[in-house]
This record gives sequence, C-alpha cells and structure tokens, in this order.
Amino acid sequence: CHLVEVIEAVEDKFEVQTPPPPLERGLVDSRDVQEVEWNREIEIFLQRLEDDLEEASKVVDQPSELKELPPKW
Repeated sequence: CHLVEVIEAVEDKFEVQTPPPPLERGLVDSRDVQEVEWNREIEIFLQRLEDDLEEASKVVDQPSELKELPPKW
C-alpha cells in the first residue's frame, strides 16, 4: 500500500514540467522574433513580386502602336 503511494507521488513529480533556463528561454524567444520578422519580409517581397507581375502583364497586353513611320532626318 505504501509502495503504491510512493510510486504515484514520484510519477506526479515527473509529470510536472520544469521551466527552461533563462538562457534557453531567451534564445527561443529571439528565434521566434526573428522568424516573425522573416515571415513579414517574405510577405512584403511576395506582394511586391505580385504587383510587378500585374504591372508587367499590363505592359504586354497594351503594346504601343506606331501610326506612321517617323520622317527621315
């Protein structure tokens, strides 16, 4: 009976997760911040790329017309 209680107490202790040390927490936090910044930069790049592609398609769709040849100099 006592043995079961001791085992359960030990199992309960192991289930409690110890917090990471401050250095590890700082490294993980800085990595998360860096990842968020990279994702934001990627989104900006992709938006600019999409805008450029739309602009390029407008240029291709509307070629300039030459009504008559320019006079010779």
